[in-house]
Parts: sequence; C-alpha cells; structure tokens
Amino acid sequence: MLASDRILALDIGASSVKIGEFQASKTHGLRLTNFNYAELGIDPEHEENRKSLIVSTIRNAVREKNFKASRVVFSVSGQSVFTRFEKLPPVDESKVVQIIQYEAQQNVPFPLDEVIWDYQILGHTESGELEVLLLAVKSDIIEDLNQGVESAGLRTEVIDVAPMALSNCVRYNEGEPEGCTMVVDIGARTTNLLFLEKNRIYSRPIPIAGNAITQAIASEFNVSFLDAEAMKKAKGFVALGGAYEEPEDEQQARISKVIRNVMTRLHAEIGRSINFYKSQQNGSAPNRMLLSGGSAVIPYTDRFFQEKLAVPVQLFSPFRNVEIGPEINREDLAKCAHFFGEVVGLGLRRITHCPLEVNLVPKSIKSRKQLAQKRPYFFGAAAALLLIPLCLLMYTTKTTELKKRDLTNVTNEVARLRGLDA
Repeated sequence: MLASDRILALDIGASSVKIGEFQASKTHGLRLTNFNYAELGIDPEHEENRKSLIVSTIRNAVREKNFKASRVVFSVSGQSVFTRFEKLPPVDESKVVQIIQYEAQQNVPFPLDEVIWDYQILGHTESGELEVLLLAVKSDIIEDLNQGVESAGLRTEVIDVAPMALSNCVRYNEGEPEGCTMVVDIGARTTNLLFLEKNRIYSRPIPIAGNAITQAIASEFNVSFLDAEAMKKAKGFVALGGAYEEPEDEQQARISKVIRNVMTRLHAEIGRSINFYKSQQNGSAPNRMLLSGGSAVIPYTDRFFQEKLAVPVQLFSPFRNVEIGPEINREDLAKCAHFFGEVVGLGLRRITHCPLEVNLVPKSIKSRKQLAQKRPYFFGAAAALLLIPLCLLMYTTKTTELKKRDLTNVTNEVARLRGLDA
C-alpha cells in the first residue's frame, strides 16, 4: 500500500503519547499497520517544557517505528473542551444552523471569534425536539497544540475530541448497546465518563484519575511524583477492604489503601453523574460498565466497581473488530491495548462513517485546505497567462507568413505585367 493510503492517529495524553497507523482493510473496515507509544515523564507541577517535550516525543516515536504516513488525525483532551448537550425546539431544516449558532452564542462562555466550535445533531426526542452536541475550545489552545504536532513533521487533517473518539471506537467494536452502557476511561489527569444509549451520548470529565492516585502516594510516603508513579506501577492494586487478608508487604498494603481511597472518591463522582444523567438527561441507569484508559488496569479495579455499582464490569477491547496487520507484534499490542481506545476512534474518522464526526481544525488549517482547493485554479490561471504571449507569437508569425506570401504574389504579378508591357 502507498503511504497516501494510510493515516496516523495521534492521542496526546497528560502523561503519554499514543500513535497508530491505519488503512482500510479489504472488507472496508479498519486495519492497524503500525503503532507506538511513549511516556512523557512529566511531573504535573513542573510542565514548563511540556510543548517541546511533546514535539520531541512524537518525533522520536514516529522515527523509532518508521511510520510511513504523515497525514494525522489527533484529539484534544475533553477537559480542554467546552461540551454542552442541548435540546432545541423543532424547526425547519433551513433554520437549524441559524438556531444552533444562536445557542452557541448564548452558551459558549467565550466570544465565538475567540473559539473554534462545532456541533453534531444526535437525533430527536419523542416530542420532536432536536438533541444537539455543542463543542468549543479556545483558538489559542488548538493553534498551540497543532503547531506542536506539525513541528514534528506531520500534517493535520482532522482534530477530534478524545471522549467522542472513544465513543466512536466503542460503537465500532461493541455495536449498538442494549440498554445503557457506561464507559469509564481512567487516564492520567482526567477520567472521561461516557453514557451510550441507542443513538444518544452524554459525557462528563471527572478530574480524578491516575495522577490523583500518584500524588496521594507521594504525600503518603513523602516521595517525588515520579518515584510515587514507579511505586504505583510496581506494587499498586485496589485494596479489597472488609475481611480480605492484607499483603505481607507493609508498603504494598499502604499503597493499596491509598489507591482505594482515591477510587472511592471517583466512585462517588460517578454515582453523582449517573443520577444527573437519569434526572436531567432522561437517561436509563447503566446496565454494564466498560473500563478503559491507562489506569484501568490497576489490579482489582474492575472488582471494586462491580461491588460498588452492582453491574457487570469488563475491560474494553478497542481492537476487537480491527484487523491486525501481520507486521504487528501482538504481544506488544496486548500490553497497551487498554489505552488505545481514542487512537482507534481517531483512525476510524478517515476510513469509515462515524456516529460522531466533529472537527475542531483551526483557521490556519482551513486556510491551507482552501488554498489547496484553489491551487488547480491558480495553476490554470498561470498557464493561461503563459499561453497569452505564446498565442500572440503564433499569431504574429502566421500573419507575417501570410503577408510574405501576398508580397511574393504581388511581386510576381508586377514582373508579369512589366513583361507584357515590354
């Protein structure tokens, strides 16, 4: 396959960068041809060089695995994006865009000329109201992030929002949910909560995630953030509580209790979100839960939430319906598959139609695309300008040739007449 048939999907998280290279499979589905990920190793309290570190990490990750594609689809953190689910009165199709723009002006907490915004019509309620998803992000955030991505030698085509990309991935792999499926994506800085029900979606970011656990361990043991992160990965699990026997390692027992305390806070926020979804969005109580994200694999996390929420809990597999190329090391992929949900969702944007297709590209990319669309006309105009003197030259040459022919004929006729006159 040519590199032009491939697309890069890039998920820039708070603590890591994930990249997947995709192309359409023979069955018109999604096929993974290459992947990589790298830890940023950033202390949340010291992020002065974050942008330069992201650029160098992306560049190194691309070079390390020799990715062939340069066109990229990347996502913005849901925490950075203003997200609003609105119900609008039934209106004529000709007025839908106008009323959505009015709602955006009323609801987005910044002037519209300072943000990049998009919307998606999710469907209709039983009473005929339009269900609309509004998304907006400050222009400088997108421009800054895009500048960093393109500094690594990539060309941006689509900018998605992480929770929406994950939603597309879940629907692609799980199909239409029966009842309400709740997706809990536990990242480093944020836990993204998704409620998926028929053609509906509701999302909410919760600022309790992996970094909160690491910071709690750092406070408990009076160590640095990076040391606490290493301790979490080496010995961390969610304490089972109750009459369960504690581990013999005293340090591990303390770490497990710290993690359980943070998970208890997260569970309380999830409970409040479920009540809000049921009361304000007229949704159903979730009948199952899917765990995703880098912190979702902390041992006993699934068991903790299953006991607390009393619903089946399982780890989400983002590659269930994705064809894996023969060049992929499946063991390496299995180690990181749990946090590649957004990457798969981003790859779907260029391969197939997705339920959610928002795009927050900045003005600089729009201008570039418009210029690319106009380029054939520029070339045509330039060619026409070059043809004008060429046509004039051809016209002059032809005219001169005709005049010379007429002169020759006149000269011959004069000679003939002089001969007769003599």
